[in-house]
Amino acid sequence: MMDGQVPWRCLVPADAVAFIIGKGGTNIRQLSDTSGAHVGVSKEGETPSTLADKIVTIGGLVDQKESACGQVIQKLRQMQGISDHEPGIFVIIVPQISAPVIIGAKGAQIKSIMEMSGAEINVGRESIMGMPDQPISINGTSDQVVSAVSKLNGVLQDMVDRGKLSEKDFAWRPQADGGADDFGGGGGGGGGCCGGDYRNAMPSPGGCMPHPGQMGAPPPGAYGAYPPLPCGY
Repeated sequence: MMDGQVPWRCLVPADAVAFIIGKGGTNIRQLSDTSGAHVGVSKEGETPSTLADKIVTIGGLVDQKESACGQVIQKLRQMQGISDHEPGIFVIIVPQISAPVIIGAKGAQIKSIMEMSGAEINVGRESIMGMPDQPISINGTSDQVVSAVSKLNGVLQDMVDRGKLSEKDFAWRPQADGGADDFGGGGGGGGGCCGGDYRNAMPSPGGCMPHPGQMGAPPPGAYGAYPPLPCGY
């Protein structure tokens, strides 16, 4: 965490990573150069094996992170064939301990963020299996999503400033025994969240996303399958 600034973290389908990074890293370098933010993509061993998606981490000042986040969203929308003005899904992750604060008393905080951003926001019921993080699904136009992401992470920044969150809350640490039950989730009951298809199970805005076990067999990641990459990536 650079200079006390909260890193923005989002889930990206593994098959979309090459499109974001680009041939020889050209896309991600350009993304970092134009935004001024530091953008990184999780590598093998940096996330639990139960997570099919990759984690994109964006660091820097708020305006830099907003610019970089907008560019990541734009690339994902290009792959989905969705324009900037159409509603689309974007999934971020936040420390599980921050979820009650993000929701607020009787949902007041999250309702306020939805009203200000114009996006629909749904908080996962469970932590991501093997991680102390919770997914948040955001549905809206590109501008609405970026606004919501910024405001949600603003809540996290306030918690950091007040000493309620620290750098360790934003980093995944593999467990020595390899168990996935240390952070939510569970054994035979299929507990935890490993990136279900939230598009087909959207609750009312401001609600919680269903547990993947309630949605049938979960697909590979939070966004489902993407079309094949164009040649050259």
